[in-house]
Amino acid sequence: MATFVDRVVLHVQGGDGGHGCASVLREKFKTLGGPDGGTGGRGGNVVAVVDPGVTTLLEFHHGPHRRAASGRPGQGAHRNGAEGADVVLRVPSGTVVATPDGHVLADLVGAGSQFVIAEGGRGGLGNAALASPRRRAPGFALLGEPGRRRDVVLELKTVADVALVGFPSAGKSSLVAAMSAAR
Repeated sequence: MATFVDRVVLHVQGGDGGHGCASVLREKFKTLGGPDGGTGGRGGNVVAVVDPGVTTLLEFHHGPHRRAASGRPGQGAHRNGAEGADVVLRVPSGTVVATPDGHVLADLVGAGSQFVIAEGGRGGLGNAALASPRRRAPGFALLGEPGRRRDVVLELKTVADVALVGFPSAGKSSLVAAMSAAR
């Protein structure tokens, strides 16, 4: 079983935006209270953040599919939907985020540096936000946008700690074979 992984393919998706609400204010002795539908919440993002305590991409090798939470739909009485929670992917310093065809999107170096891999969708507007002087009480609301779906390659740049340099037939391979179980 592998204990060190330096290249992995991730399948990520941002959260979907919540739908807007089409609602009309209903109160006693008010015939037309007007629109009061709230806006849907934004979907969560998938974010890669450098963490100095992480040294390998092994966590993503075992779980390559990540999806952020969707936003909640709007409700009546001008209540907006809650935003979806972001998914934070903790990666080691020196991680390169690239597309499957090799285009580099980000080079994450240094603690705290981050990159949004997949954005969440915007929430749909409720009918209160769609009201205008011409259309005072719209009977419709907008749907939330879907989150972005993306496949990315995470690759860890590693630097060797020790190097063996010497002339040919000087015994470099014999030294490594004697010190380890390499053949």
